[in-house]
Amino acid sequence: MGIKTTADGLARKYGTRDPFAISEEMGFIVVLAPLVQMRGFQQCAKRRRFIYINGDLDEQQQRIVCAHELAHHLLHRGLNRIFMDHSTEIVTQKFENEANRFAVCLLYSDDDLQPFLSHSIEKAAEYMGVNYALAEYRMEQVVPELWAMDWP
Repeated sequence: MGIKTTADGLARKYGTRDPFAISEEMGFIVVLAPLVQMRGFQQCAKRRRFIYINGDLDEQQQRIVCAHELAHHLLHRGLNRIFMDHSTEIVTQKFENEANRFAVCLLYSDDDLQPFLSHSIEKAAEYMGVNYALAEYRMEQVVPELWAMDWP
């Protein structure tokens, strides 16, 4: 199953694209804290699941981080990035890219992004609060609405 399909399925299952509401429904405890040099991470402790988000980020960035951490839970369960970075030769950027892609697919539906099909990627990136490459990826996934023509 693809990243967009998984994100859309999650939004459909919980009836929202709000990552905080989804996290709560999934049993996560979301903690906003001043994280030094870190945007967020997730942790399992004593069978409880936590998502920590840097409280110094603005609300849009906190939503992106929360969705990103949900992606790690759904797509990369059981992987420990810190361990992989320090103790293996595994390149973890692939997992980070997947989590970022999932986040923008979860947060922004095709309907939300329809108006940006006629604008630049820069405008879409600014709207979503992400970099150009991530906005370009998401905009490539948007299925344009077909306008029915009224025939006289």
